[in-house]
This record gives sequence, C-alpha cells and structure tokens, in this order.
Amino acid sequence: MIASFWNPTSRAKQAEVTARRIRSEDWVRQQITAARQRSPALKDAPVDALVSHTNRLRLAARELSRQAQQQPAASHASASEELFTSAAAAVIESIRQTFGIELFDVQLHAGFVIASDAVAEMQTGEGKTLSGVLPAYLKSLTGRGVHVITPNAYLAQRDQEKLDPVFSRLGVTTAILKEQADPSVNRQAYQADITYGPAHAFGFDYLRDQISLGDGSYSLYNRIRNRLHTSERIQRPLHAAIIDEIDNVLIDDAVSPLILSSGSGQQATDAELHRIACVVAKRLELDCHYVVDASQRVVHLTESGFQTVYKNREMAVHPQLVRPWHEYVTLAIRIKEFYRRDVDYVVSDRRIKIVDASTGRIFDDRTWSGGLHQAAEATERLPITAETRSLARITRQRFFRYYESIAGMTGTARGCEHEFASVYGLAVQPIPLRIATRRVMHPDCITRTMAEKWQAIAEETHQLHELGRPVLIGTSAISESRSVADALEQRGLTFALLNGVQDADEASVIREAGKTRAITVATNLAGRGTDIALDRVSRELGGLHVIVTQRSGLARVDRQLIGRGARCGDPGSARIYLSAEDDLIRLHAPWIARLLVRSNPSDLHSIPKIQRQLKTAQSNQQRREAGLRLRLLKQDNETATLLRRQTHRSGSC
Repeated sequence: MIASFWNPTSRAKQAEVTARRIRSEDWVRQQITAARQRSPALKDAPVDALVSHTNRLRLAARELSRQAQQQPAASHASASEELFTSAAAAVIESIRQTFGIELFDVQLHAGFVIASDAVAEMQTGEGKTLSGVLPAYLKSLTGRGVHVITPNAYLAQRDQEKLDPVFSRLGVTTAILKEQADPSVNRQAYQADITYGPAHAFGFDYLRDQISLGDGSYSLYNRIRNRLHTSERIQRPLHAAIIDEIDNVLIDDAVSPLILSSGSGQQATDAELHRIACVVAKRLELDCHYVVDASQRVVHLTESGFQTVYKNREMAVHPQLVRPWHEYVTLAIRIKEFYRRDVDYVVSDRRIKIVDASTGRIFDDRTWSGGLHQAAEATERLPITAETRSLARITRQRFFRYYESIAGMTGTARGCEHEFASVYGLAVQPIPLRIATRRVMHPDCITRTMAEKWQAIAEETHQLHELGRPVLIGTSAISESRSVADALEQRGLTFALLNGVQDADEASVIREAGKTRAITVATNLAGRGTDIALDRVSRELGGLHVIVTQRSGLARVDRQLIGRGARCGDPGSARIYLSAEDDLIRLHAPWIARLLVRSNPSDLHSIPKIQRQLKTAQSNQQRREAGLRLRLLKQDNETATLLRRQTHRSGSC
C-alpha cells in the first residue's frame, strides 16, 4: 500500500520526489538514448531470444525487489536504471516486429514517466496506448501481476487484443476480465502477468474477496457469505495498476463509492408511498415550502413545508414506511429540481437508467441509493423496484491506494495536480508534442437562449459542410444532442448521432468523423480513446472542426473534446458556443446570465471579462467537486477504522 490511509502531506512529498526525477531533461534524454542504443542488439531476434531476455530481466527485477526491502533505494539506483533500459529495448523491438513501426521519443518519454509511478499527460493522438506497454512490461517482471485499468470494458478489450501479440512475443501473458462472468473465470484472468479490465470490475472483485475473507471492515456482512462464490480468493494481492484516462478513473468517477449490492428485483413494499410523495412534491413551492442548494443537490423543507407535508397525520405512521415520511417528499423534490430526463437519466424498457455526467454514457446496471432511484421511478410513472441492499462499499480513492504502485496516462491532467499529489502521491508530467499543433481556436459564439444557439450551430455546420469539411459537435447531454439533431434536420443535413453506451459500433462511427463532409453529433466523451483520422481531401480543406455546445463544469472536459481535432500536426479548428441558459451559467454564474439577457444581441461577442468569469466558475466547480471527493474519502476512512476497532474489541472478549 502506498503510504498511510490519510496523510496528504506525506503523499504530496512522495509526488514531489518523483517529480524532481521525471522532470530532469537529462534523465529523460539519458533513458531514451540508452534504450535506443541497446535495442539494435535485439533487432530481428527470434521469439525464443526475446523470451530469454525477459526471463533474465525477471531474475534482475526480483532481486531488486528483494534489495528494496532491505536497503535504501539509492543503493541500487544504478541497477534499477539498467532494468529500465533493458526493458525499454525489448519493448521497442517487440513493437517493431509486431506492428512494423518504431516508437517515437515522446512515447518512450511517457512510458518512462508512467514506469516511475507518475501521470503522463499526453495529448490526443500522440500514442498513449503504445506508451503504456513499457510500464506494464516492466511492472510484470516481478511476477506479482499488473492491472491495466480503463474507463470501460470496450477499451479494455480493444487494448488487450491489440497488445497481446506484443507481450506474447516477450513471453508475457495477458488476459481480460469478463463482466458478469463466474468468479472462477476472472480468477484465472488474474493469474496472467497482465490483466486488462474496466476500473469498477477490479474494485468489485476486491470487495467480493473482502467479504469472503471476513476482513474486519466487512465482518458485518458475514451473514451473506454463502451467497457468493468465495471458496478461493479471486484477486492476487494488489501490486501495480496502470490506468488509462487516469483523471476519469481516479478523479471524475471518485465522486461516488464502489458499492457491492444485491436486490430482489421485486416491487418495493413502499412503492405507494413514493407515488404519493411525488404528488405532494409537485404541490410544494420553492422558497415557500423548501429551499435548495443547487450545487450540492440538497433540499431542506421550511417550517411551512413540514406543516404541509404532515398535514395528513396518517402518513407519519404509515405501516409501509422505511424512512420518515418527509424524506420521501424531499427525495421527490430532489428529482423534480435537479434530475432531468435525457440528461441525468433515460427511460428505457420501462426502467430508469443512469447517465454518466462526465461521459454521457448510459449505465444499464447502476442505481441511485437511499430511495432516490425509486423517487425517479415514481416521477416517471414506472414500476417501483425494491431498493438494493449494500453488502460492501469502498471509495475509489481508498481502493486504488491499496495498490503498491499506481500510475497512468491521460490528455487532461492539468488542473488536477494537487489532488493527484495529495490523495494518490502522484506527480504529473506533461509530455511535449511530437509535432506542433496547427489548431485554430475561433472566438466563442454567445447567444441569449438555447434555441438561438442550436440555430447558430446548425448554420455554421451547414457552411462548413458545403465546403466539404468534417464537423464534430460535442454535446453535454443526450437531450442536447437531440436538440442539435433537430436543428440539423431542419436544414436537410445528414449526420451520425451518438449518445449512450460506448461499444465497437460507436468507436467505428467516431473513427469516421474525420472524413470529407462528415457530420457527427456525440456526447462530449463518446468514443473517448478512438483516434479520428482525416482523409486526404478533408486535410486539404482545413481538417476537422470541433463544436463545443456549452462549457462543461470542468475545463478538462472541454479540452478533451477540443483535442479530438488537429491531432499530430493535422489541421483543424474549434469553437465554443454559450448561452445564458447553459447549466454552468445558470447554476454557478447566474450574474453572467443576467448580463447576457440585458445586453444588446449585437454586443454579445464583445462583453468584457466574460471568458475570465466563466473560467472562474469552472475553477469553483472543480474545487467543489474536489471537496466532495475529499469528504467522501474521510468518511470512508473513518467508517473503516471504526469497523476494525469494533471487530478487534469483539474478538478480544
């Protein structure tokens, strides 16, 4: 485990030490030069020779691991550098033999950064997938297992299938975690040298093991042991994790814990109460009966609200209550005020399905807890299912800190440096672009209403389409993508519409978004991890034009979308659209909305300081979310500590 559970100071110092090493230009240059000089000795080597090379490195890695437990790191630094160089030489040759390509220096640079237990910030299209081969190979040499973790199952399968021949040529085995598989299947996958899978799959298998082993933190759940396949541990002890899109996995997804739950699938016994609460909530008025904190999605009843809710005294003692009656009503109000259909959730097959706020992806198997899901079902007049029961839970922060080594890569680490350092002990190192960017960033287009914005987007798209340029329109929600689609259809434009679950079909559509005259409408991060290649004509015409339909609450998400175009020296352009009705302005900067509404339409593009104010609003939102994650981690740590103390006391009696 990396450092202690809760010691941000020591973690920040750990990140600082790593940063000093990886930011040394001399160190980077020496590593790359040494690897380049050594790789010719392995050129065209047969597989047997590469496997023998790996076996020699395994002996060296295990000896280094043994020495590290007995001596200071400085005493074996030269041997560690030698291992780095020899491993890099093997990876260079295996990739050359497998794909017929040479790794670029920037890819080796990123690989050395990740292998040093840090975050490599590498821009879209610079080759992050191949950059991850070196650290995965290097970490696998101790024989203790490496987990290559991705945001979703599709990317895990894609990368494992693509890179397995590279690792196989080196004598390293890989496997993929299968979702919904019997534990024995994934138990076998964990025995491979390198195991690929989505982040949540590793976390849930960890929780299953803790329940099976009767860990102190989960002893309260021993009664359900027999319902799980727990005759053997599924995972090996957590050794090394290499995380793709690491900001998405360790930060964006960390706002909610991993919860292993069970449910009967039957109708809720208190279903009628949720329906009544929904009716009552519709009658209550904001500021009269309740007040809200929109940034936290919190509702508080006023005195008048309490009196109205309990006007029917029988509801206070209803036999089907599983929580106080007023909590049913506040749940219904939260759905009414903060959760929007086709933004936060969709209705499909007469079920509520949650939409990932950061990616727009639809989750088929997730539910809200604490009765919120049932309140949404009541609002949409759907069958109200029984609440799931939590068997075990852990924050993503605490889970990933159990790994002895974590590292990763992303194109959007900037702005998260403090959280990476204080929570995970990770330094962030930007990797220079291989080829200077040719992106043209056009001025923002500002409108007063959403309707005006959709028409402006459709007009620009139409103009570029007539010129033959491809256009990618990134929306923040499914409802937005439908509004854009309607505006495009009014102009007779043909387009591809993507929102929801990422799979191979979605990736193939995104891959075609750079073709001449292509128009693609997608939620912000649909197809994340898939390169958009230009054809010859679209490149000559100016490349892909990216339209951002509104600024996200997180500037990183905007940068990620804009980075889909003008990659690797390709031409391209981008523009951000804004309106007074956008979520960022409406919820977090209402003064900007008032300013836009009062202004003359012809003056909207010249309003001073608006960009700076929007960036401030994004920074404030990022701080709020970071604070939420920090509170969640503290609560999780305190709960785990209390449970362990309780277990130790009961065991000593």
